[in-house]
Amino acid sequence: MTQNSWREEITKSSRFLSIIGFCIGVWLALVSIVNILVGAFAPGQKIEWIGFFDGSTLTEAYSNHNSVSVGSGDMVAIALAIALIFVGARGLEATTGTKAFLKSIAERPGRMVSTTENINALISNWLIVGGALLYLGWSVVYTTWVDPGIYSVCIALIASGAGLEAISEG
Repeated sequence: MTQNSWREEITKSSRFLSIIGFCIGVWLALVSIVNILVGAFAPGQKIEWIGFFDGSTLTEAYSNHNSVSVGSGDMVAIALAIALIFVGARGLEATTGTKAFLKSIAERPGRMVSTTENINALISNWLIVGGALLYLGWSVVYTTWVDPGIYSVCIALIASGAGLEAISEG
């Protein structure tokens, strides 16, 4: 292996990491917007992102939410979300194309009932879409967007679906 091919391999965009970065960026943007508008921790409570991520006590991780407000932690979270979306989209563009990726997302619900898909693809679609819908539904109904319990269930569903999809594609 020549040095040029090694360097190209090491710096080549990863489709998987690009998708993960893009999706986490979209999720962080959604939760940040909800946090700014109504509070994402619990009804009437806003996440204080810096206290939430630096391991502070629970009382330092949230504050009362009285009106629409943007704090420094919100700005950092939105900047991080934009960076993840941008980097993920650039990686997707380099591998499969951003339009193709977004088209595949739009087509996924239709593939959930397709009779032309193999059983692994069908189950994969149900796990991924089901996990995402469970998270959104739970968060809307219980008005908490940062519940570790629902994260653990939804991440297991989505990761299992993504893994099954990767196995059936490979």
